[in-house]
Amino acid sequence: MKIQCHSRELLDAITLVSAVVPSNPTRPVLQSVRMIASKSGLRIEGTDLEVGLSAQVDEVMVEEEGVVVIPCSRLHGILRETQSPEITFSDDGKGHISIKAGRSHFKVPTGPADEFPAIEFKPPSPALTLPREEMLQGLKRVSVAAARDATRFQMHSVLFDCRDDGIRMVSTDGKRMAVSQIAGEESKRKTINNGQYILPLKGVDLLNRILAGEVEDEVELHLDQNEITYSSERVSLSCRLVEGRFPEYERAIPDTIEQAYDARVEDLLSALRQAALMTTKETNSVRFEFTNESLQLSTFASNVGESQIEIAVEKSYGEEDEFVIHFNPGYLIDLLKAVDSDKIRCGFRDRRTAGLFSIPENEMAYRHIVMPLVIQDGKSD
Repeated sequence: MKIQCHSRELLDAITLVSAVVPSNPTRPVLQSVRMIASKSGLRIEGTDLEVGLSAQVDEVMVEEEGVVVIPCSRLHGILRETQSPEITFSDDGKGHISIKAGRSHFKVPTGPADEFPAIEFKPPSPALTLPREEMLQGLKRVSVAAARDATRFQMHSVLFDCRDDGIRMVSTDGKRMAVSQIAGEESKRKTINNGQYILPLKGVDLLNRILAGEVEDEVELHLDQNEITYSSERVSLSCRLVEGRFPEYERAIPDTIEQAYDARVEDLLSALRQAALMTTKETNSVRFEFTNESLQLSTFASNVGESQIEIAVEKSYGEEDEFVIHFNPGYLIDLLKAVDSDKIRCGFRDRRTAGLFSIPENEMAYRHIVMPLVIQDGKSD
């Protein structure tokens, strides 16, 4: 193989693919990426056997076609540090590849190409077509509620619940849960079966990054019981699905809301960030006191101090003149940062039941459920 290409474009491709390359793999070859040079350009592939990723580099001059397997971290470091706009690769056929970038010259050992796993990016599985912007919006909204502990397989993930009327994306860590719904057109389902598909969080994060860089108005996902794949001219993703059953999320959605208040997202986010300054890991609680026209956030920690922040709210419905509840501020900050709406609706049944946060103009499009902190104090009784 002998090629010349723009170092910046290649760096972008390697950076994306490196997200799937494991640091401590079960097989040494998985620490590498596969570079495939052909008449159609240069393709970079990486995998950890659960997730596979491929990125295309189009602005490349291919003098000799070929395939090489090269350590990812070494190649990424060279590309990151070089100042040269052009970079040249030349495989000597004896287990090394020469890399030239300006006046810099590197000789890097290559791995056995036949040991690198094959990755299938275009399986003949049913497909689901969705608006790209809505897909991105939904992934952003639900990802914040997923468990970050990789040992909790069913919660370290996002559920794709495919139904006749569209698709729901759901995540939970046991203390909060996010549900984003995209209405679907039957004509665009392309025979995909109704059912639940659990995507590991690593695949979700990568899909989010990939879709953010695409330009198409619609995207097509292939889903079956074993994997999800996405493929475009620029990049392809293959991700093995999580086995098992996702928690019965519908049972966690409050079926009755007695009190509801609308607040400006910007105001509530600012107030929560201020209130959180006066909390600790041991006293990570903010007291919410709603009235018909205002919300007062207050905190108290004996070794830190106290705070009181008030913002305006609009009561949507409910009979109580005052409602008090406690929450972990971090959970609400996360959900507000993911909401691209001016207002958020805060709905409650009582102060011991999960709060339901939604977008006033389309409550079913996004629902975020957060468990409250049950704290006995003189003000809340």
